[in-house]
Amino acid sequence: TVRYENAGGDRELRVLTLTDPATGLEVRAEAVCYNDTGGIDWTLHFTNRGTKETPILEQVQAVDVTILPKGKGDPILHRLHGSSSVDEDWLPMADKLGPGARVEFGPSGEQANSSSGACPFFNLQWDGGGVITAIGWTAPWRVTVERGRYGLLRLQAGMQRMRLKLRPGESIRSPRILQLHWFGKDPIEGCNRFRRLMFAHVLPRREGRPITPPIAHTSVVFREEDNCTEADVLSYLKAIDGLGFEVFWLDAYWIRDGYPRGTGHYGFPIGRVEPRDRFPRGLRPIGDAAHKLGLEFLVWFSPETVWAGGELAREHPEWTLFWEKEKPLLDWGQVDLGIPEARRFMTRYLLTAIREYGVDWLRIDSGMIQAFARQRNQESPDRVGMSEIRYVEGLYRMWDEIRAANPRLVIDNCFGGGRRIDLETSSRSLPLWRTDATYERIKTGKNDQVAVLNQMMTAGLSRYVPFSTCGQTGVTPYMFRSGFNGGIVFGDDCRPAEYPRGELAKAVAEGKRIRKYYFGDFYPLVPVTAGAGDWCVMQYHLPAEEAGMILAFRRHESPAAEMKLSVRSIDPEGEYDVTLARGFEQPPPVRLSGRKLQRLRAVIGDRPGSLLVEYRRIRGRR
Repeated sequence: TVRYENAGGDRELRVLTLTDPATGLEVRAEAVCYNDTGGIDWTLHFTNRGTKETPILEQVQAVDVTILPKGKGDPILHRLHGSSSVDEDWLPMADKLGPGARVEFGPSGEQANSSSGACPFFNLQWDGGGVITAIGWTAPWRVTVERGRYGLLRLQAGMQRMRLKLRPGESIRSPRILQLHWFGKDPIEGCNRFRRLMFAHVLPRREGRPITPPIAHTSVVFREEDNCTEADVLSYLKAIDGLGFEVFWLDAYWIRDGYPRGTGHYGFPIGRVEPRDRFPRGLRPIGDAAHKLGLEFLVWFSPETVWAGGELAREHPEWTLFWEKEKPLLDWGQVDLGIPEARRFMTRYLLTAIREYGVDWLRIDSGMIQAFARQRNQESPDRVGMSEIRYVEGLYRMWDEIRAANPRLVIDNCFGGGRRIDLETSSRSLPLWRTDATYERIKTGKNDQVAVLNQMMTAGLSRYVPFSTCGQTGVTPYMFRSGFNGGIVFGDDCRPAEYPRGELAKAVAEGKRIRKYYFGDFYPLVPVTAGAGDWCVMQYHLPAEEAGMILAFRRHESPAAEMKLSVRSIDPEGEYDVTLARGFEQPPPVRLSGRKLQRLRAVIGDRPGSLLVEYRRIRGRR
């Protein structure tokens, strides 16, 4: 059967249901068509309507399409490195698909999650167009792209491990797939169409608008950490008062026994998680103090991982999994969200903590780890993949219930630094910590490397996921702009009397002023690299306003003091008001013809240094 219905706005729902009368197996495809932006978003559902077990389901592909491109030349598969806490995290890469070529990729390793070392967003280009595919599966997936006879392209994607029977009444779902076909010669234009789709239909919202990353301060991160006290935390809050920050950040170090050993204590009363020697009044006074200063409060939790010696593992061993079976007290373990009772317990704990602490941003750090991999390996041969499916379903349900109960709450999707950024998590959260690679570099004073990493990650991941951030330090324009992507996770210690608070206030004000551009089309104007001797240049353009900005970075080892740019989406016959700011003060605009703006020469004398160019077409001149 086929059913059509209006899904609201510019969306149409199509449901295709097929049933095998011999086995009772029902396969239902639910697809949403986005009529305004283009794109089709679908998930498959399998249900046993019969009275006996189904035959084995295996090699199920959530997408399996064959394309015969027209035109000449070899197709190109554009993709990104995922997050592995290395210098290449989110770096763009391209595979040329000659005759007979086959590319297979996906997350790998015992702790693999949806973006561990591989990115579930990619762009397959051929002469005259292409298709962007996004995968929503917060667990390991696999993609195969091959070029066969007659130039046929075949694209497949699905779970890495699935071979199972369904018992009577059982249902499972597939990974979610979103595809957008685009036409033209420039793959970045396809990415911009995809960005518009993400803004319109996927990204989480507050009061009807997509949520941007906040301008946040990380308080004790990089310094006191596990030794922090309430007084330490409040001293950071006092130091940033009046500087324009929006969110005050309390990371992993507030829990009893510190991180990671303290992750095993979640439960009731919630005060048992708190270290009474360091936080005698709990977290509520910190949340209240942040709110009094006009800031929102972000608090870290790791609800899916437990330390074996913790109270939750002792109270509910049936909910927890451990890797070292013979060393139960020296192990890092997993709460199995596929068990309904465990999921309900953890949901209730988080809802209580959100309410009692006054949490506005819920930082989630954890996910499927080695312990879960061991359980998967012990599944019976006819139930392979079932525990993973139930876990993923439980994760989405927990997040959905928390968000439904707290409509203004925002989830920060961390998990080891950007290791589960996918379509499903991107529809429910923002990744405010897209890699752990910056953490050790900040701790060891390698700030130039941190800036390069953040520039590169923004230039890579922004093609598909418009908003993502990571830790950044440094109040110079070069450093602050390197970490800014609609918001920033800022880690400087602002408490010393000699700290340049005035300069930081200017940096924050500039970030708020340019934030609007990040909703526009995105263009990397030079090749994206991790090289310290290169430049990084990004343009954001608002088509409806005929305005935008260019951020140019001369890195710390770059010998070139200038760069000739090819600025995009500029009418050569138009006239533009243009400002060029090396510092945070915005200078008076100069008037340039569109032709000159298209060929703008960026000059940066400092190494490292940056240049912010803002432009706006003069109205009434076409």
